[in-house]
Amino acid sequence: MNPRFSIVVPTLDNFHDLKILISSINSQTLLPKEILVADSSSSDEIQENLQIISSQVPLIYLRVGRAYKFDRFLQYASSLSIFSKVQKKFPAGRAFPYEATNAGVKNASFEWIAFLDATTIPVSSWLQDYWSFISLHECDVVLGNTRYFANTKFQKLLRASTYGRVGHETAPGSIMKKADFLNGHQIMEGVRSGGDVAWKQDIKQNFKWFLPSEPYLKYSNLSKHIFPALKKFFVYQIYGSFVDIQHNVKDLYFGLALILSLIVVPKWNYIVGWDSYFFIPHITKVYFICVLVIITSTFLINRTILRGLSDKSFLVNFFKLAIFIIITFSIYNWNGVVAKWIEDTIWYIPHITKIYLLSAVFASFLYRGIYFPIKNKIELNYLFPFNWVFIGVLGIVLDLVKAPGYVLGAILATFFRSRTYNRSI
Repeated sequence: MNPRFSIVVPTLDNFHDLKILISSINSQTLLPKEILVADSSSSDEIQENLQIISSQVPLIYLRVGRAYKFDRFLQYASSLSIFSKVQKKFPAGRAFPYEATNAGVKNASFEWIAFLDATTIPVSSWLQDYWSFISLHECDVVLGNTRYFANTKFQKLLRASTYGRVGHETAPGSIMKKADFLNGHQIMEGVRSGGDVAWKQDIKQNFKWFLPSEPYLKYSNLSKHIFPALKKFFVYQIYGSFVDIQHNVKDLYFGLALILSLIVVPKWNYIVGWDSYFFIPHITKVYFICVLVIITSTFLINRTILRGLSDKSFLVNFFKLAIFIIITFSIYNWNGVVAKWIEDTIWYIPHITKIYLLSAVFASFLYRGIYFPIKNKIELNYLFPFNWVFIGVLGIVLDLVKAPGYVLGAILATFFRSRTYNRSI
């Protein structure tokens, strides 16, 4: 068979990257029939210059939005009911990559769809080999496998603390039939990140799929400085919290919140004052009863009402979290309950809470600086003698930035969820 592919490329103000990508597509051993460029740039540079790019593959241009500063935020705000009386409306603004991809697929002319973005470059045998995988493994979808590359010193540190030198399963690089994609399997709209993860989960549940063992694409557009990187991870975490993914991250943040509450709640009456209006009788007992009720109720709901939808790892995560809470509370109250605050007894451990917290931080530092990079195939001669320190610090900083982003996203999702997932292009 001679497969006919349409390649869909969402783009935003990156004409230079798009030229490089189109050149690489024209070098494919199996050429597609068309390249659809779904553009929501703030300028007309791509629209005006696309046709002068040398390409033996026809280029189809789609204007799917026009970016301006704070466009999506202003659009979200204007859609809230509190602004309905003044009818304060703003133009639609940019299309997020998933929205642009969905629009591109709808306008594709051929049976098979291949997904790329302007900064992800495929090897020359990408389409040819992926088409072979379809026949060899008798599958419906082949997922992308992307490796992240770094050039500058900071990019190398960032890669070591995040993606490593291994291939990652990605939506860009994937191929499937257009009819299957449009039959209820589009990528979630209204979110800047996380939609591709949810899409891959949907694909795995509904189609026979295959992931190549080796990367076929490379991404070289990692942030070159720390502040853009922090901003990107913060924003991505906001949108990631809108989506039903990242269960391990949610468990982690929930655990951290419980630890903080374990430290604050028992001392609440001492902090506010025993005669204060905010005094709460038996606060510690009330707290533990509430936590027990919440966790037990969640467990029962997941095991009964939501049994068919619940994550199989819920029981494991439940017990891990319970053990973690018990250990933390036991250490915090060790000297008071076991040693009775008698410093001369063998059971008394000075500064046990500080030692516990510092040990947890140090363990996290070793994990982010050494274990995680080695696991992701970062070379030992790069890590040592000093780079592992910078990688560990950067990894912890990224985690600290993502945490408030996730919390903020969870709050915003309450207001925007019903409005953000159905944006028309």
